[in-house]
Amino acid sequence: MYAPNMKCFATGLLMALVAWIVLAACHTASPQAALPSPEEEQVISDSLKQLYMAASTAPSQSIEQQKLILRMAQKATNGRELLLVMRAALGVFPSTMESRLQSVENQVLSLVTDKMMRVATLDQLIDYARLYPVGPDHSRRFIQRMFELGNATSDARAWYRIRAIAFHLRETDLEHQAQARADQLSQP
Repeated sequence: MYAPNMKCFATGLLMALVAWIVLAACHTASPQAALPSPEEEQVISDSLKQLYMAASTAPSQSIEQQKLILRMAQKATNGRELLLVMRAALGVFPSTMESRLQSVENQVLSLVTDKMMRVATLDQLIDYARLYPVGPDHSRRFIQRMFELGNATSDARAWYRIRAIAFHLRETDLEHQAQARADQLSQP
């Protein structure tokens, strides 16, 4: 007499337990997934080193060299590798280019910027923004990612550096927020 009801109750309880476990796993996994690997653990892969060497020996500013830089950007998986891609790209894309070549440069910049926001450390993001262009379509998200990573530090200097990048990228409201956080952390 109780068997059908107990079976439904047990099934419902089991489903609720599974849902709770999945939610708990998602809640605890997402902060870890959001943190990049520490810079000292980031290595440059052999395949990226080979592409770097091929790009450095390719004819200067050639389509071949530019495509190698794009392949490097596609293969890069951490902040250290992405900064290497940008160093390799210096001077590869001439300032007076056809629109087809500009699209390759735009692809590289967009791809590297997107990947940097996912896998780079706070220091790497700051270095990237100081040295390379961050397009207006990426600037706000870029600084917001710096805020996320900066929340893990109580060092006011890091927040002053974030403020400087926000100023550089013309994100005034985020600049003021970073300044307020730096001031708050610098008080005894």
